Amino acid sequence: MERRLTAIIAADVVGYSRLIRENEAGTLASIRAHREDLIEPIVAARKGRIVKLMGDGLLIEFASAVEAVQCAIEFQYFIGLKYKGIPDKNQIHYRIGINVGDIVVEDDDIYGDGVNVAARLEGLAVPDGIYMAANVFDQIKDKLDLNIEDLGLHEVKNIAEPIRVFSLLLDDKATALVSTITRPVAPARRSRLISVVIAVAVVVGGVFLWQTWNASNQSSGTTDLTAAPLTGKPSIAVLAFDNLNSNPEHDYLSDSFSENIITALSRFVDFFVISRNSTFTYKDQPVKVQQVAEELGVRYVVEGSVQILGDKLRVTAQLIDATNGKHLWAENYDRSLEDIFSIQDEVTRTIALTLNENIDLAEYDRLEHQPTDNLNAYELFKRAQEQAFTFTKEGNILAMELSEKAIELDPSFASAYIELAWAHNFGYRWGWTEIASREESLALAFEMARKAIKLEPFNFKAQQVMASITAHSGDLEKAASLYEKAISLNPNSAQVLADSIDPLVYGGKAAEAVDRMKLAIRLNPHHPDWYLWNLGWAQYFAEDYEGALASIEKMNGVPDRLRRTLAPILLRLGREDEARAMIGEFLVDNPDYDIEEAKAAPFSDKEFHNRWLDDLRTLGVPENSS
Repeated sequence: MERRLTAIIAADVVGYSRLIRENEAGTLASIRAHREDLIEPIVAARKGRIVKLMGDGLLIEFASAVEAVQCAIEFQYFIGLKYKGIPDKNQIHYRIGINVGDIVVEDDDIYGDGVNVAARLEGLAVPDGIYMAANVFDQIKDKLDLNIEDLGLHEVKNIAEPIRVFSLLLDDKATALVSTITRPVAPARRSRLISVVIAVAVVVGGVFLWQTWNASNQSSGTTDLTAAPLTGKPSIAVLAFDNLNSNPEHDYLSDSFSENIITALSRFVDFFVISRNSTFTYKDQPVKVQQVAEELGVRYVVEGSVQILGDKLRVTAQLIDATNGKHLWAENYDRSLEDIFSIQDEVTRTIALTLNENIDLAEYDRLEHQPTDNLNAYELFKRAQEQAFTFTKEGNILAMELSEKAIELDPSFASAYIELAWAHNFGYRWGWTEIASREESLALAFEMARKAIKLEPFNFKAQQVMASITAHSGDLEKAASLYEKAISLNPNSAQVLADSIDPLVYGGKAAEAVDRMKLAIRLNPHHPDWYLWNLGWAQYFAEDYEGALASIEKMNGVPDRLRRTLAPILLRLGREDEARAMIGEFLVDNPDYDIEEAKAAPFSDKEFHNRWLDDLRTLGVPENSS
C-alpha cells in the first residue's frame, strides 16, 4: 500500500441521466469527444493523471495544487468555448471539485478521505463551477491571481468535520491563465485504432458466439435454456417496465426504472446482464418471457410496471425463471411522489438487491438437483458459497475444498479465489480449519484475496474480502478505505454495506455501525440472517441491549459463534442464569476458547473491548484454557 499527498480533481456531467434519456448516443459521443479533444490534452499538459473514467465523470490527480486549479480553469473554459452560441438545451455542462489530501494508492487506483472530499465538493458545485477546499485555496492564493469567493463551512455526507468551501470565479483573471491546447496526435490515433480493433473483435466474437449458441439450439430442435447463455453466470434480461398511465410522456419514468435496475445489476459480478439496447427492442410488444429468453439467451427475466396515482407512485416488479415460467418473486412498492428521484433510486436499489438474493436462491435450488459428477467450476463455486453460509466449521472446511476444486478447473476464476479467501478468513477468525494454524490461515486469506484482485481489480467482492481480512488483522484504517472502495465499485450492494461495520464497531463507532446496518436491511428486506447478527453485535456496543436481543431473536436459530455475543447481551439485560447456561454450551463446543483469544479481537477502542472482556469473564470464560 502506498500513501501520498495529492491534489485531486473530481468532475462530472450535470444532469447526466436526463441527457442520456433524451439522447443517449449523442451524449456519449459528445462526452467522449470532450475527453479525447480537450480533457486529455489539458491534463497531460498540466502533468496530471486521469485515474478513472466513469459514465458521467472522471477523477484526476496532480502533484501540484496550482496545476490542478489551472487544469480546472482550462477544462471549464474550453468546454464553454465549444458551446458558445449553441442553445442551452444542446449543451453539456460540468462541475468540478478540487481537494488536496492524503490518499491510498493501490493498483493505479486512489481512494481515501482526500478523494471523498473532492467528490463532495464536486457535488456541491454549481454547473460550470469550480469549488475547492481550504487547503487548495491556501496553496494557490499567493501563486495565482484569481477571484475566489469564500462560501463558508458545509457539512457533507461521510465526512466527519464540516469543510470550508471556496468558489473560483471564471472571470477575466481566470481566463488570462488559459494556455493553448496542444493535442498529441499519435496517442489519439492510437486510441481510435484500439477502439476500432476492440469493436471489430467484439462484433466478430459476438457473431461467432451467437452462431455457436444458435446452432446448438437448432441441432437439438428445442430450446435448452439450462445451457444458455454463453457464460456460467446467472443470466438476466430486464424488460422495459410498462407505463400504466395513459400519458405517454411518463414513459421516461418507467424506462428509467428499467435502465437503473440494469445498471445496478450489472455491478454484481456474478450476473450476466443483457444490455438495455437488446431488452428495449421488446418494448410495447406482446411477447412471452420464454420467447425473450430464447432470443436473448437468458434464464431469468424481470418485468414490471410504473404508475402514478395522485400523489403516489406504484412500482411493481417480478422475477421469472423462463425455463419453466415460474414466478420466483414479485413485489409492489408504494411511495409518495414528494421526492420522485430519491424514491426512484431507493426502489431500484431495493429491487436489484432483492433480485440478487432471489436469483441466488434459485441457483442454489437448481444446483441441488444437478448430478455431482457434472459440476463445472461455477457450480462448485456456488456450492462452496452455500456451505459458507451455514456458518459452521464443517461448512467452512467444505467451502475450502469446493473452492479449491473450482480453481483447479479454472485457475483464472476470480470468484473462486474470493470464496477461498473468505474460508481462510473464517479459519483465522474462528479456527474453522483443519489444514493450517490461525497465522497460516491469515496468510492464505491475504494470498487468495490478492490473486482475486489481480485477476479482477474492479471486482467489488474481491475488495470486500480484502477489507474484511485487513480489518481482522488489525489495520482498521486501511480496512475502512478498502470498504469504501468496494462500496464505490458497487453502491448497490447491501452485503458490502453490512459487512463494512466491523471497522466501525472495533473503532468505537457503534451508533454509526447500527445506522449502517439498518440502511442495509432497509435496502435488502430479504437479507440473510447474518445481517441481524451484525446488527445485534453493533447494538450491544451501542448499549441498546433490548434492540440487540430483538434483532438476534429474528434469526432462524443461533449459530455456535453467535452465543458468545448473545450471552453478554442477556447478562446486560439481567438474565444471568440464561447467559451463563449459553456460554457454558459455547465452551463445551469450543473448549479452547479463552479470554486470551477474545483479547486478540482487533479493537482499537479500549472501552468497547474491555466491556466485552469483562462480560465474558463474569460469565465464566477462563483466562487461559491451556
